[in-house]
Amino acid sequence: MAVYLILAALTIGIAFLTDNEWIRTDKSFFENPCQSRGYIKNNAVLALIFFLLFSMSATRIAVGGDYWSYTDIFSLLAQKRDASVATEFGFNLLVKFIQLLFGFDGKQYIIIFAIVAFVTIFFFLKGLRDQSDDFAISFALFMLLGYYASSYNSIRSYLAFAVAFYSVKYIFKREFWKFFLLVILASTFHISILIVLVAYPLGLIKWKPWSIAVMSTLSASLLFLPKVYRRLVFLVYPHYENSIYDVVDISYFNIARCIVVLIVAIILYKKVIKDSEKYRFYFNMNIFAAIVYICCSFLPVVSRIGYYFNIFQLILIPAFIDEIPKKWLRVLLKVGLIVVGFAYYAYFIYSSETNGTRLIPYFNWVIN
Repeated sequence: MAVYLILAALTIGIAFLTDNEWIRTDKSFFENPCQSRGYIKNNAVLALIFFLLFSMSATRIAVGGDYWSYTDIFSLLAQKRDASVATEFGFNLLVKFIQLLFGFDGKQYIIIFAIVAFVTIFFFLKGLRDQSDDFAISFALFMLLGYYASSYNSIRSYLAFAVAFYSVKYIFKREFWKFFLLVILASTFHISILIVLVAYPLGLIKWKPWSIAVMSTLSASLLFLPKVYRRLVFLVYPHYENSIYDVVDISYFNIARCIVVLIVAIILYKKVIKDSEKYRFYFNMNIFAAIVYICCSFLPVVSRIGYYFNIFQLILIPAFIDEIPKKWLRVLLKVGLIVVGFAYYAYFIYSSETNGTRLIPYFNWVIN
């Protein structure tokens, strides 16, 4: 467990070397040396964080509850037994391409896990850099709430998740075709991402009485008509029906997170959210997350849907703290957030030994 805590402490400490104002300029170093130096420094910090996270993820072996299940899938694909696996065709093509390049001697799974880790971590960090006004705190929450460590499991869905998070930048830019293309490509690795094709554009809406009424009615229908919605979901995800994942999944921790963020957001609505399309989108995503976790527990692996929405809390929470006028109180809240976060992260890693996610003990093929 210590290796996870040390990695989190090290990378979070490095993240605080960045400036909150990410300096972007098309000018050369000689035209604007001050901005260029800041740009280089921030990207060097980001690259170092990426290297540390990627190194630990890419070199792991037998870490993650589904690690060996994936190696079985790789073996079946090598034998051209595609019909025997439930993984999407984009993921299958990637596996086959790597096996074509490197042959198949039973060790290609190391390369496959490394490539998936590279793409996943890259898009998560790029998404945080592009969207957060306080990168250090957003990154700290990313680590301490377990997003990074969780990517050791469900590697296909976390790759799609990372791409979805990154794709939001194109929603704000109104470059919907880029958003659509990214999501469709990612859906060939995990089909669950298709929900964001509807949900993310809806996140731009301004709440009116009629839209509140529609959302309330929809939320109530989820509670009273679960069988209807299960039928609809299983038309898209048939392999989840009656599987080991088809169980009631109530996450009290995520429900509490959504409610606390919602209460604070309502209090600070006029200051932070009302006149900002970006923060209004994040506010709406938190509402969607609350609806999913409270009303959709009857769906298989509902957490895989919820995290498409609750990740934007990583952007909202620092924005709320930065709205506090007194600097000492802002610092105190950030320190307290990190201290409590480390306590939760330690519990999260420790509990993985018994809850099936199996993040400990940590082994890698470099020294073990």
